[in-house]
Amino acid sequence: MTQDSKRVAVAWDIEDRISYLPRNVVDHILESLPIQDAARTSILSKNWRYIWAMLPNLVLNKLFCNKLAARSQYVFKETIDKILLQHLGDVVTFDLDVSGVQLSLCPDIGRWILYATRNGVKKLTLNMSNNSTYKLPSYIFNCPTLTRLQLFNCVFKPPTTFLGFSNLVTLCLEEITFVPTTEFCVINAPLLVRLTLMYCNGTKYLNIGSSRLNTLVVIENHYNVELSFFMKCKNLTALYLLSNNPISVERSKLEKLLLSLPILKVLGAVPQGLPFTLNCLWHIKLGVNFGQMGQISYTLELIKSSPNLSKLEIWVDTTSDTIEAVSETQQTA
Repeated sequence: MTQDSKRVAVAWDIEDRISYLPRNVVDHILESLPIQDAARTSILSKNWRYIWAMLPNLVLNKLFCNKLAARSQYVFKETIDKILLQHLGDVVTFDLDVSGVQLSLCPDIGRWILYATRNGVKKLTLNMSNNSTYKLPSYIFNCPTLTRLQLFNCVFKPPTTFLGFSNLVTLCLEEITFVPTTEFCVINAPLLVRLTLMYCNGTKYLNIGSSRLNTLVVIENHYNVELSFFMKCKNLTALYLLSNNPISVERSKLEKLLLSLPILKVLGAVPQGLPFTLNCLWHIKLGVNFGQMGQISYTLELIKSSPNLSKLEIWVDTTSDTIEAVSETQQTA
C-alpha cells in the first residue's frame, strides 16, 4: 500500500468513527453545542447534512438571541425563521428566551410558538422581557402534548374554550399576570405534579385542580393565592410559601390547608401559633429574618409543633439588628 493510500485509509477510518457513532450520541453532542454551531456540522459530509435539522430539542437561549438581535432585528428574525424552516420531525423541547430583545417581534414569536405546538412540543419555555405585556397565544392553551410549561413575564388569559392541560406534569410561572375570563382562572391539569408560582399578579383569581400535585411553591410579595383551592390535593408532600410579609395574614387559611394534607413531609413557611401538631412533617426549609422577632417566634413554634422533625434548613436574611435579635431570643429561650 502506498503512502497516499495509507493516508486515505486513515482519513476514512477517522470519518467512520465520527459519522457512525450511535445516533443518540450524535444528538447529545449536537445538543451540547449552540444551535448555530450545530447547523455548521451540515457541511461535514452527506451523512451529517440533515442531522442537526432533526434534533428534537430546540434551545434558543438568551445568549443566542441577544447575539443575533445585536446584529439587527432582521438577522434575528430571519435566522430563527430559517432554523424552523429547515427543521425536520417532532419538537420535544422548545426553549425561547427573548428577555433581552426588543418586543417589536411579538407577531413572529407567536408564529414560532405555533410551529412548536403543531409539531408535538412536550417541554415549552418562553421568557419575555421584564416589562412585557405579551399575551400568550391561544394555541399554547390548546396544545395537548405539553408535559412541562415554563413561562416568564407574560399575560395569562386562557380562551373561553380552554379545557385545561391534559398531560401537563410540571408548571412554572414567574412574573405572570393572570386575567380571568370568568370569576376565576381555572386550570384543570389532572397529571400535574409540581406547581411553582413566583411573583405573579392576579393569583387570587387562580384555581388549579390536580389530585396528583405533590409539590407547591409560592413566592410572592403578598399572599394572594387562594390556599383553599389546594385542600383537595391530598398527595401534597412539599409546600413552600415564601413572602416578604408575615404569613399571619393568612393564618386561618394556612392552618386549614395544613390540616387537610395528611402526608405533608416538607414545609417552607412560617405559620403563626400552630394550635395543632404536624406529625407527618420531617423536613422544614425556611428563610428567616432574625431582625424580626415575630419570624423568630413563628419558627420556634413551628419546630415545637413538629415532633418527627429530622431535617431543618434555615436561610438567614441578615439585617443590622440580626445579632441583637438572636441574642434576645437566646436569653428568652
